[in-house]
Amino acid sequence: MTKEEALKGFAYLGAVWFGNSKQHFAFSAYDRLNGWNKLADKWKAEAEEEWDEAEEVLNRLVELGCKPADLQEAMKTIEFPFCDDPKQQIEGDFNPEAIKELSLLAEAFADDHVTRALIEKWIAAENEHMAWEAQYLNYIDKLGYENFLIAMM
Repeated sequence: MTKEEALKGFAYLGAVWFGNSKQHFAFSAYDRLNGWNKLADKWKAEAEEEWDEAEEVLNRLVELGCKPADLQEAMKTIEFPFCDDPKQQIEGDFNPEAIKELSLLAEAFADDHVTRALIEKWIAAENEHMAWEAQYLNYIDKLGYENFLIAMM
């Protein structure tokens, strides 16, 4: 991966987190409205964390000489589905491949300790994110969907 490709990938990462943050805030609001407060709290915490991560990406991009337009260009290529159904919210967001993609991006910044350290921090956060989504999908499987929704109240 060239340095230019790595920077584009880094900008893409920021765009993903800005979009995911908005998406997860919407999930939180909808789930809270329906009384699934535990799930709403989880989505809200994720949204806030992703917003902070997106801000870190943007700040680092500027430090590396990129412009906000680079992030805007990346955002044009991403769609974020807004699902009403909590199971679809979790299934649609569950992406274990993200860890592999983050790891490849970290390798591309092997000579940039600051950027690599940020990405490695995000890998740990993404591992936690995937773990709770896998756990919730397991709950749905074991408890049944209706019982899961009751448990999220």
